[in-house]
Amino acid sequence: MNKLIENFPFIFGVLFFGTEIYRNFALKSNNKNAIATDKNSLKILWITIVSSIVLGGLALNLGFANYTIFQPQLSYLGIGVAVAGFILRAVSIHQLGKEFTVDVQINANHKLKQDGLYAYVRNPSYTGALMSFLGLAICYSNYLSLIIITIPIFIAFSYRISVEEKALQNTFGAEFDEYCAKTKRLIPFVY
Repeated sequence: MNKLIENFPFIFGVLFFGTEIYRNFALKSNNKNAIATDKNSLKILWITIVSSIVLGGLALNLGFANYTIFQPQLSYLGIGVAVAGFILRAVSIHQLGKEFTVDVQINANHKLKQDGLYAYVRNPSYTGALMSFLGLAICYSNYLSLIIITIPIFIAFSYRISVEEKALQNTFGAEFDEYCAKTKRLIPFVY
């Protein structure tokens, strides 16, 4: 089982980045206005994610700031959180269906999704992605890696969420305001 812990970052990287690269090609909108609406949030996300993962891995290799308490159980918890996040993201994207694009874009016949996972949080696919990165950081068993991976990625996703929610508010107005009043951004009943 220690091989799983050892190889998980590589396995995670292949699965997560493989599916995200596929989505970037297959689910990008064809609308030229998408670039202006997106406000470079997709580019910022990619740069932040890749650099945080690389720097987090380098910090791990420095060898200090490792935590060994509750090992390997803590690493297994990290794997569980990462896998649950990956599944949550996939289900969220599936539930959004044709409305999902990798760039922030509201289509002409777009309907505001308010059921399924979206009845509880406005951004469940981002919750899933953040859970995945948190799980990966926990698996690294290094305090510095945990900070380097989670904080910048959370900030980048927060920017992306603000850009996306502004586009939704501009399109749906009062309907989006009502939706925001009854849901949370990322964590049900909390935030």
